[in-house]
Amino acid sequence: MKPISITGILVIGTIPLYAAEADLLTYDLEDLSQIAITESVATLTPTDPKELPATVTTITSEQIKYSGARNLDELLEIYVPGFTYMYKAEGNQMGIRGIISDRNNKILLLVNGKKMNIMASDGGAVTERWFTMLGDIRRITVINGPGSAVYGAGAIAGVINIETFDGSESEGLEVTLKEGMGETFSTFEMRYSHTFDEGGTLFGYFGVDHDEGADEGKAPHKLAFSAVNLSLGQNNHIPITANEPLPMSTTNDNASYHNKPRYKIHLQYTDEDFKIWTRYTRSALAIPTVQGLYVKVDPERVLGTGVMNQQWTTVGSYSWDISESWSLDLEAGYKVSDNYIDIIHDDQTKKNWREEEASAKLLLHYIPEDENEQFAVGTEYLYTHFGDKAALDDTSVSYFGQQIPEGTKWHSSMFSLFGEYQTHLNETWTLFAGLRMDKHTYSDWMLSPRLSAVYMPDTLHTYKLIYNRSVRHSDDAELYKYYMENGENGDVETIDNVEFIVDYYPGKTWHLSLSTYFNHHKVVAYNDATKKTEYIGTVNFYGLEGVVHYHTEQWDIALSHSFTKELDFTLDDPDITRQNISASVYGYGDDLANWYDHMTKLVVGYVPNREWRWDTSLRIMWGMPGAIDMADYNMDYFSDNLSALLRLPLYDDGTDAFETAIYLDTSVTWYYNNQVEFSLYGYNLIGLFDQTYNKRNYFQRTSHYREAAPALSLRMTYRFE
Repeated sequence: MKPISITGILVIGTIPLYAAEADLLTYDLEDLSQIAITESVATLTPTDPKELPATVTTITSEQIKYSGARNLDELLEIYVPGFTYMYKAEGNQMGIRGIISDRNNKILLLVNGKKMNIMASDGGAVTERWFTMLGDIRRITVINGPGSAVYGAGAIAGVINIETFDGSESEGLEVTLKEGMGETFSTFEMRYSHTFDEGGTLFGYFGVDHDEGADEGKAPHKLAFSAVNLSLGQNNHIPITANEPLPMSTTNDNASYHNKPRYKIHLQYTDEDFKIWTRYTRSALAIPTVQGLYVKVDPERVLGTGVMNQQWTTVGSYSWDISESWSLDLEAGYKVSDNYIDIIHDDQTKKNWREEEASAKLLLHYIPEDENEQFAVGTEYLYTHFGDKAALDDTSVSYFGQQIPEGTKWHSSMFSLFGEYQTHLNETWTLFAGLRMDKHTYSDWMLSPRLSAVYMPDTLHTYKLIYNRSVRHSDDAELYKYYMENGENGDVETIDNVEFIVDYYPGKTWHLSLSTYFNHHKVVAYNDATKKTEYIGTVNFYGLEGVVHYHTEQWDIALSHSFTKELDFTLDDPDITRQNISASVYGYGDDLANWYDHMTKLVVGYVPNREWRWDTSLRIMWGMPGAIDMADYNMDYFSDNLSALLRLPLYDDGTDAFETAIYLDTSVTWYYNNQVEFSLYGYNLIGLFDQTYNKRNYFQRTSHYREAAPALSLRMTYRFE
């Protein structure tokens, strides 16, 4: 069998605590059960966890349970430094380290290493994210930063890999029930694990939820401006007062679209080097998608809007040990994704389409006995068919909005070559060199190199210097349209990243980490001047992240702080007067427009005895000065253009909408016996005293925000013997 290394990464709170072999004795059995022996993350070659050439955060199933997180976005915001999300018409938009856009196409979302992103339009990393049931997840690994050299085109901001249980865990059936109050939801989960006498394991999971969310009384929707001051005349159906609840009904916060039930099913068989799994998800989210038009349209059109998606995926893989030094990994998969978007609750703005993808991948490893030098090379091929209608509503044909004529069908393919070389120069130095090349049907070749040097002078200190280039092509519908209209390939987005990381382990109970990074980002986005998706400009920015983790038998305390700062931003097209990145190019401020410059996160766990556990998390987002700058610019430049003004951030009665947001959650878990356990969770508890601190803004239109509802939920888990 080929060599394997310990790459399970125990993360308590927001800190990627890399568990070296010498530290394993400090953890109890529950912690040890979460440390997996697998291939390394963030590399193609097996790597000592302390030497990984990336910033990595791993969230275990136990952390998911203790957090009480009601969806993937909330979970990631609790545990991942520099991560947050904002509301948007097509669903919540995720961001990492200052990179966020109006589509989730700058982050890769994987399940067991398989990319689940929606590729055609208005999608990206949207599946898997809105479920209140997370019980099928064994752990989540997040690459904080660019990752195209390993994971492929699209990993501009980061990579999220969900790893499911595989049946090798405790034998038998487990059932979990959850009920939410304040933000109303009901969840049922059932999972089953079995090990066969002749070898092999089976894992099965079924989950369903019904999520009504929080209505506008508990989670008020507000604007930072008064519509009565905008001289709208007869178009102003209902006057709106700044920083007061909207005087109209809107969709419930975090509710399912039309209160539809959401489903997740996973079945997996594993037998040593062979694995096959199939997965079905059906998700939905209600979003008040006329965010910029409340004061211009019939208020009833604010209701009933949102998004749906469903996905069927089957993947088989096999690892073949050719010799003591050579091995080959083979993988093939098929995925069908259905997507439906109801923009403004009328037939002219609905989108409906299906994507069918077939994939094949092989990766050849060479690992000699001394393991001082090793390499891996591979290739991957994707074929995707677009344009069939999604099986999500009663429309008769597919529709991508105004981009492509109704019912259009086409296909694209992606061919990739990639490799990595790792060498241990001596006991203290390890070097990595990697390169990936991707060719899409409607793009030029995309190159993603990575170079890194890791220096470990002793067991206490690790120093890492990393250079990354990551790439992304536009959504497939935009590429296809651009090629049909211009007869040429679309632009490729690139980001050049340099990061320096210092890890310090002063003892078995402490881990300290400090990282600083610089990004040179050539942004491809929608050009409002030309009405095309293309290269619009370059933004340079840097960041700092500090993390401290303290762990004993009774206490887990983790604290992180992230700082992101724009250096400069230049536009390629001087005629662009409206974009989402920064107002600095127009002479207003020097901050990113849709980002918190500072984020502080604290997670505390306390175990007084074997029967009880207490956990709490605190997230402080220290305001968005770049949003205020953009609002100032908009009020000056678009003051006589009402249509543009309502789609952009603005304010006329203070900057409350852009100030500090605070989220405080806590939970108590009671282990009644080996079969039964209960948890009580409290969410957004600062809102019991001042709900304005619980606000969450809308991307681009940051003057639109909702105040999250203080809420409770109760969980019961029963294990059948």
